[in-house]
Amino acid sequence: MSRITSTSAAFIALALVGITSAQTAARNPQRPQVKVEDGRTKKEVSRDASKIDALLTRGLKRHQEVPLPLVDDATFVRRIYLNVVGRIPTLVETEKFLGDQTPDKRPELVDLLLNSPGRTSHFSNYWFDLLRVKSRQRQLSGEPFAHFIRKSVIEDQPYDEFVRELLIAEGPAHATDNGSTGHLMRDNGMPHDSMANTVRLFLGTRLECAQCHNHPFDHWTQKQFFEMAAFFGNMRYRDNRAVGNYRELRKELANEDQRTRQAALQLVRRLTQGIQGNGSGVEKLPKDYQYDDSRPMAPVKASTIFGSKVKLSFPKTSSRSQSKRARAQRRKRAALVDGINSREALADWMTDKKNPQFAMVIANRMWARTFGRGLIEPRDDWKKDTVAIHPELAKELEKLMVRVDFNLRQFERVLLHTQLFQQEADKKDPLPGTAPLFTGPVMRRMTSQQVWDSLVTLVFDDLDERLRAPDSRASGVYASYEQVKGADKDEILKIVKGGRGMMMQNKAKERRKDMQAQKARDRNARKRAQPLMRELAAARRDGDLPRVAKIRKQLEQMGINLGERAGKGQEADLLRASDLSQPARLGHILREFGQSDRETIDASSDVATVPQVLTLMNGFLDQKVLKGQSALQRDLQFASDGARRIRVAFLTTLNREPTKEELDDWRRQVAVNGKKTLDDLVWVLCNSNEFRFVQ
Repeated sequence: MSRITSTSAAFIALALVGITSAQTAARNPQRPQVKVEDGRTKKEVSRDASKIDALLTRGLKRHQEVPLPLVDDATFVRRIYLNVVGRIPTLVETEKFLGDQTPDKRPELVDLLLNSPGRTSHFSNYWFDLLRVKSRQRQLSGEPFAHFIRKSVIEDQPYDEFVRELLIAEGPAHATDNGSTGHLMRDNGMPHDSMANTVRLFLGTRLECAQCHNHPFDHWTQKQFFEMAAFFGNMRYRDNRAVGNYRELRKELANEDQRTRQAALQLVRRLTQGIQGNGSGVEKLPKDYQYDDSRPMAPVKASTIFGSKVKLSFPKTSSRSQSKRARAQRRKRAALVDGINSREALADWMTDKKNPQFAMVIANRMWARTFGRGLIEPRDDWKKDTVAIHPELAKELEKLMVRVDFNLRQFERVLLHTQLFQQEADKKDPLPGTAPLFTGPVMRRMTSQQVWDSLVTLVFDDLDERLRAPDSRASGVYASYEQVKGADKDEILKIVKGGRGMMMQNKAKERRKDMQAQKARDRNARKRAQPLMRELAAARRDGDLPRVAKIRKQLEQMGINLGERAGKGQEADLLRASDLSQPARLGHILREFGQSDRETIDASSDVATVPQVLTLMNGFLDQKVLKGQSALQRDLQFASDGARRIRVAFLTTLNREPTKEELDDWRRQVAVNGKKTLDDLVWVLCNSNEFRFVQ
């Protein structure tokens, strides 16, 4: 065995820092529960994909266009990783695919990635943007909502069930496994906005302009807006059941000092965040209603804007001869009941397989997510005369969505097995809000999450092994809620005045004890792993990929996870975007590259800016990749010669071999300036359009 240099030994030692045996080769917590192959056969998938390609080819012929050629393996491997798991492939993943000579390696890789934990991370990001997930919204934590989304993705929850659960959610928002309340809580105190955003998200229809007057650019009326809002009638954004009588509690706290009273009420407000009231099916028109079909403040009953009408069981009305006092008492009693389940009736109507717009909207969104634009654009502003660019294909996608029982992973699988996905990207930029013809996928910039996750991929051997448990950020919220749920005034005062502080101190002691035990286990793991790590370093240096894979497997069986580096200090935030706070803080790379602020639906940006270049020039690349002990830096160090180092840089960042001209040019420069030129090469490649675009 070749001797390892002192520098290489340093890399090995640093690679071992923070190795944790607690996260062994056990199943990744974000890996999908069921393999995608177990849901549908490859024959079924191939048949559906071929039908899509045939319908698209027929549509292109009508427009006198032809499909673009198929891409090479290097373009495909980068594209499939970015589309399915939201990051570029690693050096090992790239070389393994490029060196594979089997004829079905592309469809095999598609299924492999759909079964990976990276798919959970990337698809969760998609929903975080659409559903405006925020980790903190005043007194409300958004972490239970994020947990609900991750769990739904892992379990392959059918889309119709997912949406239905969002619409009928009830109860305390911070209670364990009740994160589905997050969708309605996102518009806390604004049920009309909840309705409008729900219809926009899941039916592709914009009703918000009809809230104050008849829609100026569509056929929706103001009365129709309030008929839809009536499904959310009597819905309240507070669940007082966790603390008993909220008003009485406030009275009892009146004699406490102001600071204690405010802290106690703030705690109670956190506890009582939630949804109560399943929908009365009635809403009043506004005071300034001006149309002839009704009068101001008149009650209107819930009614759907299209399709079949929903039947609701309203309570019998009392006689008009009742006294004014009796009517007032009846209204007071009515305010205390939950309602007539009108939200559930809306959910049943909306998610019904006979509602073609529900299936078509999500099919169109999934098409846009895979190929860059929808067959219908804009995706969330369908009007009476809206027609898809390829109507027959759109109809087939709607049928396919129903055929796979709204399983979005199976639907995505079909799209990824099409010839269209393997064709060259269409470099013509479609006009905003328009659908292209799809001679190939639309060339587009990486999302902010793809940029971040791809950059962090340069640091770690296996970024997806750093994914946390789906409830890791929500578990503390659940624990806090359970500890104070049902507390009376005295218990709340005890928590506020120091009981909670003592509890937190005890928890801190337990954590320190656990950390000490973990450090002891890590020391033993490092000692046992050193011989294999030396072999791994030599195998990497020699470019012996089969040997690298074999040694990695041996290390994992020993309980050593190579994807886990230092989990503290400056590397604590080097997690996938889906595991970070939502959205990231201002100034973070995610925000600089256009991550949504989550104030409006799907508000991310892909516009290029000068700060993006400065962020990479003076920040992440320099500190974490080029000067840090990154996977890329180690692979460059272990490369056998200058040519191999240049190939490593290209294969790691752009996932392709350098051209002969590129190789010759950079070899000459590396021969003169050494590592400085290699650093410049990495910086140039990561700041190139080839890196930033999904081609």
